[in-house]
Amino acid sequence: EVGVQLPTLQKGAKGKQVKALQILLNGRGHGCGSADGSFGPATDKAVRAYQKASGLTVDGSCGPATWRSLLGM
Repeated sequence: EVGVQLPTLQKGAKGKQVKALQILLNGRGHGCGSADGSFGPATDKAVRAYQKASGLTVDGSCGPATWRSLLGM
């Protein structure tokens, strides 16, 4: 257990957690453009593509299962 709060992020979210999400998505080959900390259409599309490729529920929001997958937990 990592003891870090991972918030559920979705379209419209902003901040450091979104930037971390964008860096992870870009690093896994699901480009969402520059990591600007703003969860817009490109990040939404990248999250959905990652979820589909990873066999996760495709809902466009980065919740616990998506975070765990992205972080290799």
